[in-house]
Amino acid sequence: MKSPAIASGLPLASINTALGEAARLAGTSGFYPALLSAFRALVPHDIATVVRYSAVGEPTFLLHHGFSDSLARQYETTFFVFDPFYRYWTQTEQPGVVSLDMFPAAATRHSRYVREFLEESSITDELGIFLPALGRASVAMFLERKVGRFVSAERTSIEVFYPLFAGLDIAHVNAILAAEGGSGPSLPRAVMIRDRDGNAVHMSDAWRKLEQADAGLKRAVERLAAEDAGQALLGEGNILHRTRMSAAHAFAPQGWLFMVEKAPSTSADYDQIIISRLNPALTPREVDIVKLILEGHPTATIAQRLNLQRGTVKNHRLRIYEKLDITSERELFITYIQALQRQGHTEK
Repeated sequence: MKSPAIASGLPLASINTALGEAARLAGTSGFYPALLSAFRALVPHDIATVVRYSAVGEPTFLLHHGFSDSLARQYETTFFVFDPFYRYWTQTEQPGVVSLDMFPAAATRHSRYVREFLEESSITDELGIFLPALGRASVAMFLERKVGRFVSAERTSIEVFYPLFAGLDIAHVNAILAAEGGSGPSLPRAVMIRDRDGNAVHMSDAWRKLEQADAGLKRAVERLAAEDAGQALLGEGNILHRTRMSAAHAFAPQGWLFMVEKAPSTSADYDQIIISRLNPALTPREVDIVKLILEGHPTATIAQRLNLQRGTVKNHRLRIYEKLDITSERELFITYIQALQRQGHTEK
């Protein structure tokens, strides 16, 4: 009886070649591009992305194909808070295969992530994997379609190969840790690892720089270790978190990983320059109001923030809609994202 992978008609030769290349590049900066190439060979798709998710920080785009730089930045500054996969990781921290249909259909369809971000990105479905966690973070790979949805057989194909992708990722991290002080890449975040006996066995370049700049970092590390605690607040919006290393990380099995990340922002970062370009006739006051509308503030809050009467804000809103030839907040979001896409095309 054929395995699901062979029965599905997958291009096994191409997949194995790509996986071999990823294995060859473990411990180097070429690893994730090679692993993504192997992942892309599994299932037909239109867009491919690699995102680093953290349970205590904001997501970061690492790689993307068929997706503009502007939309990637807008996701990082605005839409990640609505992303069901971001919520999934922060709530479960569970590696494995994921898909958009895992989440309640009604809630997903009516979320801003789907209504504005996916719709304007022309994405109809997403299928991906969360690789094994390092600390409280995971590198996730996603395939997206612009037409139609992924079927169960395609998800099964990814599930069959997932252990291989996970094992390669662990080997990649182990290779980086084992090459400390060499010419290879350092871990991209401020990371320090202690073995099970409490000895420091690895410090990333970013950790060393932060340790020199922030005298409170060493004290916070010792406090977490002494109190057997999970995280502590540092200055400038940083969070230090401490997690147990798994036995699979042979460099320091059952050791402790300390990582510093920026705390996630709770507010959206809408670009006022792009807003002003929606229509040159928008006044500076109207640009301020558009930004607050995009951030989700109701009329009363906008009036309070700008020290205006509610009626004045309503009148401004009507003039804004008239200048942009729209009739609703939803059209305002769509207009803004379309402007981002146009900027993305001009950047290429």
